[in-house]
Amino acid sequence: ITQPTASAHIQSLEELLGGSLFFRDSRRRITLTPLGTTLLPYAQDILDRCQALHQLAQQQPAQATLQIAASSVPAQYLVPTLISAFSVQQPNCRYQLQKSDTAQVHQMLAQGDVRIGFVGSVLDASQYTYHLLLQDKLILVAANNAYFQQKKAQNALGHQLLRHPMICREPGSGTRQQFDSYLKEIHFSAQELNIVAQMDQPESILNAVEAGLGVTVCSSLAARDRIASGRLLAFELQQQSFYRGLYLAVCSDCVLTPFEQSFIQFCQNTSCPALLNN
Repeated sequence: ITQPTASAHIQSLEELLGGSLFFRDSRRRITLTPLGTTLLPYAQDILDRCQALHQLAQQQPAQATLQIAASSVPAQYLVPTLISAFSVQQPNCRYQLQKSDTAQVHQMLAQGDVRIGFVGSVLDASQYTYHLLLQDKLILVAANNAYFQQKKAQNALGHQLLRHPMICREPGSGTRQQFDSYLKEIHFSAQELNIVAQMDQPESILNAVEAGLGVTVCSSLAARDRIASGRLLAFELQQQSFYRGLYLAVCSDCVLTPFEQSFIQFCQNTSCPALLNN
């Protein structure tokens, strides 16, 4: 359409909504007003629904791109395996994967930046639909040195080592949220932790632990190769193992395309532990 037609459409929309949507400066640059910023996610949602309806009407398109966001552990250890297996069934599917923490993945879903999320904790069951994919064990890991070898020989448990220098994930991560929940469960005050570093990447934390900076509580999935090779020592947090879920999440009111529906169903029906052990 022409520029005057676009301007007329915008003016009509602003009259209908009762306020300006754009700032226009002397250099003809355009930015959103506060009202425009507020309404933008709703406009994006409308466009997403139009696209979904179009694909539904055409049944199965020849090619589709799945917009996915995942928190650190699923992004590194679970999602690549799932999309690789799904591509065998749907070779024409393409993927855009963004990595963030659990809180930010939820935010991207709510804003319509992505359509499917993989997260390490449930934040809002009223706004999002969660599909449990895997029970991921949380463990305490330490450097493989003489001191912790002795603790291992004494059958020490992870909760007995929590006062050692500790390296933690950032507060928005699913691992950190579940660790905080565990501390409350055992009535251990977070103020008692001796946190020497906070990092947002599991591999960076494990490198620091291996170098002797401190211990950490992490996903057994993230640490399994280093434990198997003897680079780190693993301690169960307690006699009965402590697990957190890894979930696939979508907005509850999201209209899913056929490819998205197919991918979600595939993830639900796939035995993730078996897939990861292959």
